[in-house]
Amino acid sequence: MSRAAAVGLHIANESTNHEGRHIIFEGKCRRYRILIKPARLGLESGFIIQHDSWLEARISAIRDFSKALEGAEILRPARPTNYQRRRLELLLAILDSQFLPDGRRRTLRQLAQKIIYPRSDLGRAIEWKSSSERRHTQRLVSEAHHLMRQGYKALLQTGACAHIR
Repeated sequence: MSRAAAVGLHIANESTNHEGRHIIFEGKCRRYRILIKPARLGLESGFIIQHDSWLEARISAIRDFSKALEGAEILRPARPTNYQRRRLELLLAILDSQFLPDGRRRTLRQLAQKIIYPRSDLGRAIEWKSSSERRHTQRLVSEAHHLMRQGYKALLQTGACAHIR
C-alpha cells in the first residue's frame, strides 16, 4: 500500500468482509477497485482474473493499475461501461424531455411515464405519491440537473481525466 501512496494514489474507500479487503484507490484520472484476498500458503502475490465476458477489460485495468503503481498513471479516460452509457443516455433523455411542446414543464410523473417507466402503469395519484418509482424518478432528475450544471464539463474534456459514475 505504501507503494501506491508513493506514486500519488490515495485510498478513497476501504472495507473488509468475508472475501477480503476491498480498497478503492483514487489517482489523477482513475479509480481502481481492488480486492485483497487473505494469503494462502504457497501462493505469491499476484492478480487473479475472473474469466468471463469482461476478461479483456479486466486485463486492461490490471495493466493500467500496474503502470500506476510504477508512477505512470494512464491519463486517458476509461471508456464507459454499457451501464454507464445507458445511464448517461437516460439522464440526457430526461433533460431533453423536461418541457412539453407548448413550453410548459413536464411533471415528475409525466417524465417517469414517458422516459423511465414507459411500459408501466404508475397507478393512482395517491399510490404514485408514496411509490419507490417516484423517489427513483426524483433522484434521476436531480442527477440529470447536476450533470447539466457541471458534470457535462468532465465529459467534454479531451485528453484529460473524465469520470462517468
